Amino acid sequence: MRHECYFCHIRTIEKLIDKFKPDEKVAEKFIFSVHKLIESNRELPNPQLATEIHRMAKVHLSNTNLYAEEKLKANDILLKEYPYWETIVNESENPFFTAAKLSVIGNIIDYGAQSVNDDISNQIESFFHKNLKIDMTPELKNEINKAKNILYLGDNCGEIVFDKLFIETMKHQNITFAVRGKPVINDATLEDANQVGIDKVCRVISNGYDAPSTLIEFCSDEFVEAYNNADLIISKGQGNFEGLMESSHPNQFFLLIAKCYPIADLLGVNKNDMVILKSVLGPRAL
Repeated sequence: MRHECYFCHIRTIEKLIDKFKPDEKVAEKFIFSVHKLIESNRELPNPQLATEIHRMAKVHLSNTNLYAEEKLKANDILLKEYPYWETIVNESENPFFTAAKLSVIGNIIDYGAQSVNDDISNQIESFFHKNLKIDMTPELKNEINKAKNILYLGDNCGEIVFDKLFIETMKHQNITFAVRGKPVINDATLEDANQVGIDKVCRVISNGYDAPSTLIEFCSDEFVEAYNNADLIISKGQGNFEGLMESSHPNQFFLLIAKCYPIADLLGVNKNDMVILKSVLGPRAL
């Protein structure tokens, strides 16, 4: 584990303690439990560690949906702005590219260690004027046109509003949108996807697991079947990238913002750069 990843996990629990302000003894027990977990599981992938840490948090803080308010807020903000961005997409020279870029920009809406600030709208506008650092949208569009069925892996609330806009722009007849099995950080669940109406534009399923990522070995049979049988995987967010970057699926695209230095280094970009990239046999080939 890189030292940056260790500090990322610690920042997560610090933010939760600051948010919920538990009794000192509860906070102390929580902190030391997480330190012990990390110390004993240094070889675990970061998404799996994050899963265990958030399970601990739910127990110590007596809350099964730690970011419920933030999730609703993010969805509400983006839903109110949806007509504006829909117009931007439809009136742009290349609606597909614009919608794909917005879906990447939505990845800034994160309440974990790399928390978004309160002014989500201004951050979106700022990123909208930046270029993609890695841009494989032409290849992605070509694969969408060829695919008989597509599995789209969702990530965060708020962000999923832009995913909906991108799905509508694709105009593909057979897309399945996958969400988390239970609340974790501000990642989208079935309830959240239904709130923004993704169920109105495509099929929506749960992956059956509570990782802030997609960890195939722990997902439901329904999800694994959908994943293995998909002609094309569109994977949103850094968490999904971390879980799937070594997957052998032959046709998988990652759309994300590189939110930390380890992932930025792996991708050969700078922190906070936007990326649309096709996976080729794991991270060493990226």
